[in-house]
Amino acid sequence: MAKSSRQTMGQTTARELLNFSPLSCFLTTLLLAFTFIIIFKHFSSLSSKRQRIPPGPKPWPIIGNIFHLGNKPYISMANFARVHGPLISLRLGTQLLVVGSSPKAAAEILRTNDRLLSGRQVPKVAPYEPQFMDRIALIWSSDCSDRWSFLRGLCKSELFSSKAIESQARLREMKVAEMVDFLASREGKIVNIGEAVFAAVFNTMGNLLFSRDLINLKDGVLSSKLKSLVWKMLELGATPNISDFYPMLAPLDLQGLKRTTSRCIHGMFATWAEHIKERRESRNNNFQKADFLDVCLANGFDNDQINWLLFVCMPFLYLPINYPFFF
Repeated sequence: MAKSSRQTMGQTTARELLNFSPLSCFLTTLLLAFTFIIIFKHFSSLSSKRQRIPPGPKPWPIIGNIFHLGNKPYISMANFARVHGPLISLRLGTQLLVVGSSPKAAAEILRTNDRLLSGRQVPKVAPYEPQFMDRIALIWSSDCSDRWSFLRGLCKSELFSSKAIESQARLREMKVAEMVDFLASREGKIVNIGEAVFAAVFNTMGNLLFSRDLINLKDGVLSSKLKSLVWKMLELGATPNISDFYPMLAPLDLQGLKRTTSRCIHGMFATWAEHIKERRESRNNNFQKADFLDVCLANGFDNDQINWLLFVCMPFLYLPINYPFFF
């Protein structure tokens, strides 16, 4: 009886091993194919004699130098430079990274050969295809095209020039005074200082871009929500993405970073969507420029272009607002 039972169990196990579902077969085949391609690309790139790249630490198979960077990459790269010189090459997955770590190397890269080395590596968390991003984006553009140069010049002249920053001083003082008055009105009560400061900074940027506050200082819920959204995007930007190391895996979005980034970005767009709509409807042929949104509308930008330009400008406005002596 026991022998018969063991035979039955053995036959059942054999049938289970042989009877893979179609989905299991497909996923297994896909995983093996990706593994083979990664290994092939890794060894073919290492064995290529046509590449003339700077020296660097010996990469591990498949993963390259990812683990060599450790928790403090800047310290690791400084140590690499002491061993291998001012120009070092690293393998991050299938991607080649060349690092210049001396003033002379930086000058060669950024000044002498800037036109040759100005190609941009767009992160895989970008929510749209490169062709679309090239039309609307300033930071996540894959090419320094005429369109990119125009957007850069527009932002510089309207927001980041010395004259523009000096003209914003009065606005900064006013928003700080409003925050101080708000804190004084809450004397004896518990106040989240971080959210109050965030609201003041966000409203300063809102007035530069839209001529209006985006957050009510008394609305702690909205301030907390937007602050969480901003910090989430900063966290996503600092999270290593396997799709950047192995671009062939990008369509799978294994870590879900692209989906999460898209939700956060569109959450930010929703913050000022009504303001853009109202301004479009209220414009007339004799309007006068009041803020950066008017400049965008005067140049015929659509909502996608305006959203991405505002999204990019906001983080850069933080520095002159909080550290004007840098500019």
